[in-house]
Amino acid sequence: MIAFLDGNTIWRRKFAEALRRSNADTQLFAPGVVNAAVGEHRDVHIAMPRGWAGILRAFTMPLLLRRLSHHIGRAPDMIVVTTPHYLPLAIRAVPRSKIVYYCSDDYRSYTGWHAAQMAREERALCRLATVAIFVSEALRQRAVSEYGLDPTATIVSPNATEPRFAEMQQIPDDIARLPGPVFGVAGVINQRIDLEFLTAIAADRRVGSLALVGPVDSALEGDRMLQRLSADPKVHFLGAKPHADMPQWMAAFDVAVIPYAATPFNHFCSPMRLYDHLAIGQPIIATPHCDQIAARGDVLTGNATELSGLIEAALAAYSAGRTPRVETWDERIDALQKVWLPPSPFPNRSVDTQARPTLA
Repeated sequence: MIAFLDGNTIWRRKFAEALRRSNADTQLFAPGVVNAAVGEHRDVHIAMPRGWAGILRAFTMPLLLRRLSHHIGRAPDMIVVTTPHYLPLAIRAVPRSKIVYYCSDDYRSYTGWHAAQMAREERALCRLATVAIFVSEALRQRAVSEYGLDPTATIVSPNATEPRFAEMQQIPDDIARLPGPVFGVAGVINQRIDLEFLTAIAADRRVGSLALVGPVDSALEGDRMLQRLSADPKVHFLGAKPHADMPQWMAAFDVAVIPYAATPFNHFCSPMRLYDHLAIGQPIIATPHCDQIAARGDVLTGNATELSGLIEAALAAYSAGRTPRVETWDERIDALQKVWLPPSPFPNRSVDTQARPTLA
C-alpha cells in the first residue's frame, strides 16, 4: 500500500492522481488545519492542529503517522513525502515503511521557508529515502552534489500535462476579438516574470496583441515596467481563470510566451505551462532562465536582445500550423516504474543504519 503525502498543489496532485491510476493500492492523504473537502472525494483528509507543518512538527508528525496508519490498519508499505517538512514523520516511519521523496520545487526559494534549514532537512530526508524523485535535472544534480547521494537512487521525472490540452478548444471571446497574431502568457504575473521581456514583445510591430491570462501579484504594485505594460494598448490583462478552463485560454494564443526572470527558483523549476503549451502545439518563446526549458530543442529560447529573431521564427512556425507534443502524467508514472529499480532498500543511507539525522 502506498500513502502519498500530500496533493495540496496542482502539480503534486497531478502526479499523485496518475500514481493512483497506475497503482490502485494508493491513497492520497491531505493533512491540514481544517478537515476541508479539497480535491477528489477519495482523498483522506486528516485534521491537524495549527502549526502542524511548522514549529510543532516534532510533535505533530508522529500524530500524523499514527492517524494514517490507523486509517490503513497497518503501516504503509511505502510513504511518498513531498517536502522536507515531513522529515520527522519519515524518521519514525522508516523502520516499517519505505520512504520516497518527491521533490517538486526548489523549497529553498520559498518565502519564509528558511533556505539553510530546508537544505539540511532535505539532505536528511534524501538519505533516508529508498529513492528521491526530482522534477528537474538541475534539482537532482544539486542534491547529488551537495548531499552526497548515490546517483542511481535519484530519478528525474518532470512535470507534465493532461490530454485535454491537446483537444480542440473554443476560443474565448476576450481573445477572439484581439488583433492578431496574439502572443500570450498564462499564469501569475509576479516577481518571477521578466516584465522587460514582455515589454519588448509588445513593442515589436509584428505582434498584434499580448494577452496576459492570470492574476497580477500585489507585490508588483507601483512597478515601473508593469505600469508601462498596463499603458500599452496592445497589452491585455485578462485576469485569473479557473484551472479547469485554462486549456481554452492557452489554446487561444497564436504564440505562447514563458517569460521567466533570472532567479534561482526559475532555474530549478519544471513548468507545467511548458508541457501544456507543448500539448497544444503552438510555437513557444521563452527566456533562457529555466534549465529545463533551455535544454529543449522545440522551444525558441533567448534573451531580450535576441527577441527579434525569436519572433520571426515563432511567426514562421505559426504559419506552418500546430505540432502537438503531448507528455502526460500517466506517461511519467509509466516511465518511473520502468527505471525504479534501486540496488538496495536504502541506497542513500549512511553505513550506520541505526543513526538518525538530527532535526534542525
